Amino acid sequence: AGDQNLFTSLYPTLSQQLPREPMEWRRSYGRAPKMIHLESNFVQFKDELLPKEGNKALLTFPFLHIYWTECCDTEVYKTTVKDDITKWQNVLKAHNSVDWLIVVVESDAKKKNKTNILPRTSIVDKIRNDFCNKQSDRCVVLSDPLKDSSRSQESWNAFLTKLRTLLLMSFTKNLGKFEDDMRTLREKRTEPGWSFCEYFMVQEELAFVFEMLQQFEDALVQYDELDALFSQYVVNFGAGGKCP
Repeated sequence: AGDQNLFTSLYPTLSQQLPREPMEWRRSYGRAPKMIHLESNFVQFKDELLPKEGNKALLTFPFLHIYWTECCDTEVYKTTVKDDITKWQNVLKAHNSVDWLIVVVESDAKKKNKTNILPRTSIVDKIRNDFCNKQSDRCVVLSDPLKDSSRSQESWNAFLTKLRTLLLMSFTKNLGKFEDDMRTLREKRTEPGWSFCEYFMVQEELAFVFEMLQQFEDALVQYDELDALFSQYVVNFGAGGKCP
């Protein structure tokens, strides 16, 4: 969300550098941590992309929402940017989406072109005071990202570390909820109207997720469980039971 032209100018560098460094992925239930490379598909913010109540999909809606701005003028911030961020956050709250990040891009060239006196409180501080409350780390600065300098690279590195961390946190949380919902659905398999085909689609999506992360053993476990569940239904059907 935010300044689409700004994001477009930074996207080539972002998409190239994001998966470069691996992240340690820690999960619950005593599972061993693994190193994974994160690749993300960035889409323009739209209300209809947010998950609806009862949505069982895991790969079709965004996990982490990012607002981009390079505003460095207090008047522009007051009249347009603040209102735009407010509307964006209200939509997220309405869909119970709590994983977000605001990126303020600072450019020396843009600062030099300013005609008004530098404010005592920077735009970043204003955004943190207005929107971040106790989550000041949800607003980060990206300094001169298109410059070829050590300062620019340091800024990119800090931003990418933050982005990878938030992406992995959000993904792990959503994955955990998906697995819980899947287990609840599986426990209802003796109830009338339960569909093996519908359940198959849910667990298959979980397998796709593990394949995407190159965790092939975890993906294979999902197919093994589906095979065992299907075999159980075949046996029940042969014994005169119902096979949905």
